[in-house]
Amino acid sequence: MLTEIDKLLAVRAIGLPPDLFTDIAPKVVAGWRARAAVESPSHLRTHPLPLRVTLLAALLHEREREITDTLVELLISTVHRIGARAEKKVTEQLVNAFKKVSGKENILFKLAEASIGEPEGTVREVIYPAVSGGEQTLRELVHEFKTCGPVYRRTVQTTLKASYTNHYRRGLIKLLDVLEFRSSNHTHRPVIEALALVARYAAAGNTTYYPLGETVPAHKAMGGDWAEVVHRTDKRGRRRVVRMVYEVVAFQALRDQLKCKEIWVVGADKWRNPDEDLPQDFAERREENYRELRKPLNAAVFVDELREQMTTELSLLNDRMPKLSWLDIAERKSGAIRLTPADAQPEPRNLRRIKNEVQRRWGVVPLIDMLKEAVLRTGCLDAVTSVSGGGSLSAEVLAERLLLVIYAYGTNTGIKAVASAGHGHTEDELRYVRRRYLSAEAARAIAVNIANATFAARSTDLWGQGSTAVASDSTHVRAYDQNLFTEWHSRYGGRGVLIYWHVEKKSLAIHSQLINCTASEVAAMVEGAMQHGTTMDVEANYTAGPAAPARCRAGRGRRPDSASRGC
Repeated sequence: MLTEIDKLLAVRAIGLPPDLFTDIAPKVVAGWRARAAVESPSHLRTHPLPLRVTLLAALLHEREREITDTLVELLISTVHRIGARAEKKVTEQLVNAFKKVSGKENILFKLAEASIGEPEGTVREVIYPAVSGGEQTLRELVHEFKTCGPVYRRTVQTTLKASYTNHYRRGLIKLLDVLEFRSSNHTHRPVIEALALVARYAAAGNTTYYPLGETVPAHKAMGGDWAEVVHRTDKRGRRRVVRMVYEVVAFQALRDQLKCKEIWVVGADKWRNPDEDLPQDFAERREENYRELRKPLNAAVFVDELREQMTTELSLLNDRMPKLSWLDIAERKSGAIRLTPADAQPEPRNLRRIKNEVQRRWGVVPLIDMLKEAVLRTGCLDAVTSVSGGGSLSAEVLAERLLLVIYAYGTNTGIKAVASAGHGHTEDELRYVRRRYLSAEAARAIAVNIANATFAARSTDLWGQGSTAVASDSTHVRAYDQNLFTEWHSRYGGRGVLIYWHVEKKSLAIHSQLINCTASEVAAMVEGAMQHGTTMDVEANYTAGPAAPARCRAGRGRRPDSASRGC
């Protein structure tokens, strides 16, 4: 976090105006940035001064937004990590020390009987002998009470506060100096004011409470389990706000509001003001826009229609589920829902003959040959151009090097290993092509061209009519820790990257995207179904879950503004 903060301060030290590229299309600025990123300093110095300054300014502008997004994501993950580690630490301590005591009613009866029988006796002589196990049983009983309910929550909160104060506070407080948080909703203004209060007293030393005359903004996160911890009575009997606990609660509230974009960050891209996602004339053309969206202007009407639709679908699900012969719902440790395994489909009569003939004719085909044939038959590399807008490589040499680079990345072999295969292209030449030609947009265009060529080559007699439905789900791909995109995924139990796929029923992927392990797969599903870019008409998207398929009239890879909106 501190390293990223230093990067952001270094970029800001240049002094670029925040509205420098306001009137320039984002794609144009991104193209300038990509061109400046791949060119060496010696190449940049050869450009005329206006061009050189423009390219470098675009690079700094885009990097500033990226670093700001990175810092916001670090803030969200750090606040989450503090709470998660505190709960894990306390839970492990309690599990190791916890021993449940049975027969509490009998113990209480024996204690009461012994106390009444010898009211003048000592605890060690009268109470301990009355309980089976003596003093140890009573200690375990007290420990069990302390580890239940509110006591457990207070223990977690105390551990969380200590972890924040001793380690995480340094970075989080410094974030408040470099990031500017805002909100367009007055409901969440108290959180913004709370952050300002935290920043003002960040260097207050060992001050336990905020001064009595200070206005401490109250927000929703201060209630519930935190209410008793945030406020404490001092030695004079006055109810005060504990400074360190208030800081923890303020950062937790900030995390929650950032995730739903109720609070946004100035100068960010992903975490920018959500109002910028709408057309600037949306309010003036409200009726036209809502008509295009096929949504009512009245919010109450929209909610009523949605509630009626959900009620109908849930009632239908509730009525039909008990009648399904292949579904069994019962209480069990492995899961309440159990599906009867489907019977294996019989193998087509001629499938085995086709496999044998393919094996006889071609045997084992290397992946590089399959890639080469796909390139020659589809011409998918024709659209690949240099991000710097020029290039002196011939088409044949460029195609060969691109094939080798794609093979190196696709098989995880690596450019260094592929370069040693004796094909005449050096490692530096392959890395040069990778840096200047193989961008994410180019890879996506290659995949779209191959998918479209596959659709066009399919024979209707063999494959039937084209499909209008896709299935989508995520795949966790293991990756080395050194990979900058590697994340820990709690559900899959390992480190790697998460890829979200859209696959049509003939097993052809029409869209794939890299998503965060904590990202919403619903958003990824909608984006892929509506912006896949291929010639396929996607009308339905099936996802993992009990719900009905999402119906989507997204057209042939068109954006929402040129097709029926919504999924």
